[in-house]
Amino acid sequence: NWRDHYNNRQQYIEAQQWIVRFQELQSFKAKHGNCNAPQNAGKLGYWVHNQRGQYRLLQEGKQSSMSDERVQKLKAIGFQWSP
Repeated sequence: NWRDHYNNRQQYIEAQQWIVRFQELQSFKAKHGNCNAPQNAGKLGYWVHNQRGQYRLLQEGKQSSMSDERVQKLKAIGFQWSP
């Protein structure tokens, strides 16, 4: 049940969408050898751009949807924080 781990249903949905995009990024890397999906690559490209922005906010101590767990997952597949 989503209530066991999230404050509301929207948080749960956003977390599931993050996992889907992360899996897409893993497939992109397998095909292209990197995680640099261009912004014009549809939802994945926008998501990659957004992850960089959220990471920047986290580094600046501002409110961000980027968690330590997400940072570690992205680092583990060789995500570049600056394109």
